[in-house]
Formats: sequence, C-alpha cells, structure tokens
Amino acid sequence: MALPGFHVNSDKPGGEYTVPLRLKWSGAPLEAENVKYPKPEEINVGTETLSVFTGSFTIETEFKAPADAPPGLATIDGKIHYQACNTQMCFRPATLDVRVPVLIE
Repeated sequence: MALPGFHVNSDKPGGEYTVPLRLKWSGAPLEAENVKYPKPEEINVGTETLSVFTGSFTIETEFKAPADAPPGLATIDGKIHYQACNTQMCFRPATLDVRVPVLIE
C-alpha cells in the first residue's frame, strides 16, 4: 500500500532510472508459477510518463505443489523489492520479507 501522495513503481515502470516492483518466492514447499501485478496507473513526472501503483493494491501468485510436497500446514517465503516515490523525489529501493501460511492438501 502506498501512502497518500506516494506511489511505487510498477513491475514495468518505464523511465531510465526507475526500480520496478518485484515479488519473488522461494521454491519450497510450493513453486510460484505466475505472479500477477495489478493494472498500473500512468503519471507524469517531469518529462517522463511512469507506470506506478498508488493506494492499496493486490499482487496475486499462482502456486503449484510438487508431487512430493508433504501435506499439511506450511509457510512460503518471499521478498518484495520496491521503490517508493512522490512527484519530487524517490526513496532508496527497499526489500521486505514476505511470509504466507499455506495448507497443502
């Protein structure tokens, strides 16, 4: 979620010096097959048109359980890399850990 007045660059932001939003998952116990980013907004910053996410947004991931994955509760770990900006400046890129509980059946 981007705070009011701020945005994060989309997964395909455009702009020569922009850092794209990336969500990457570790391989165990599930395999990420597809990460779906929301539809971005386009904003003008100086002479560039950038593709960004503002406010609350959802990133979806399709997972596949390998045939040898043990059934039951598990946790999948990932990292989200992003750069937050407003119309005057951008902060340093940052990476946050993501942990999601899953039930493998």
